[in-house]
Amino acid sequence: MPVTRSDASIDPWCKVALVSGQEVLFGFVVRHPTAGGLSWTRSSSIHRLDVARRRAITASGRRYALGRRIELRDIPDEGEEAWMAFDLLVGDEVADADAVPRISADPGRDTSWVAACKAARHLGVAGPNRAPSQVDAFLREHYASYLALRSREARA
Repeated sequence: MPVTRSDASIDPWCKVALVSGQEVLFGFVVRHPTAGGLSWTRSSSIHRLDVARRRAITASGRRYALGRRIELRDIPDEGEEAWMAFDLLVGDEVADADAVPRISADPGRDTSWVAACKAARHLGVAGPNRAPSQVDAFLREHYASYLALRSREARA
């Protein structure tokens, strides 16, 4: 049975085999009803993948429209944020641990930077570089506005 409708879109994306034997999607969600989109994410386990029709359904029931497919080894070429998000969201569980080298030295700090990048895209402002002082300043200045925006979007 083909996957025809989508409630989320992911571009670029790749299929990631986990040590558990499950497979998930990793990529940039352009549109996502709960995560808000405009961020790098990892899906729940793939339930159905139809590459020819560019669609996938995950165990959570999310139906994805699939954009440009990339391979694991290509993730660092998508940029530092993509590489960092992959490390934080999938790195400990990926079956091929050599495919994407680890990059995070401080997961807490790096999670804040990735969150700030997402907030910046939603707000239409420049995001901070990875320097802790820049991330902290950005979050102090913009995070309340980002949360208010997300709250308005959730009510709409």
